[in-house]
Amino acid sequence: MRFCEAGSIQDAVQRAYEAAGGVKKVSDALGILPSTLSYGTEVREDRPGGLGVNYLDRLARMSPASAQHVARHFSAIAGGVFHPIAEGGEDLSSLCAVIAKEGGEAQAAAIRAAHSASQQDYRKALREIDESIEAQTRARAEILARLEKTVPLRGVVS
Repeated sequence: MRFCEAGSIQDAVQRAYEAAGGVKKVSDALGILPSTLSYGTEVREDRPGGLGVNYLDRLARMSPASAQHVARHFSAIAGGVFHPIAEGGEDLSSLCAVIAKEGGEAQAAAIRAAHSASQQDYRKALREIDESIEAQTRARAEILARLEKTVPLRGVVS
């Protein structure tokens, strides 16, 4: 694999390849040469391009884990975050209880991190906040599905 600058689209595409099983597996699934995939992670000023949005779409549909890397990349550019969520159809009352629990744990961890200023506490606070966000996002998706009578999306960009 090529060296790719962290946070670049090339890095996101390379991580997507890895999540889908590697360049060889992806090239077989997409029906293109491995060298073409490698070309998609090359930074060249003399030609714009890269992998191409149609191939990225096919890769994402083939491997949802791959899609998450690309979604995170574009969400960050848009000033948001991507956080995957579970499929819908959950009991809303139960989700409310989970939100209360996870929210309390997140708040306690954030307060602990603010007071200790330790890297370990910052990491724990981040994990707890992510769990709280996931619970709230699942509830939001469930409520939205009931309003629109649709199946909730698997990921939410906020």
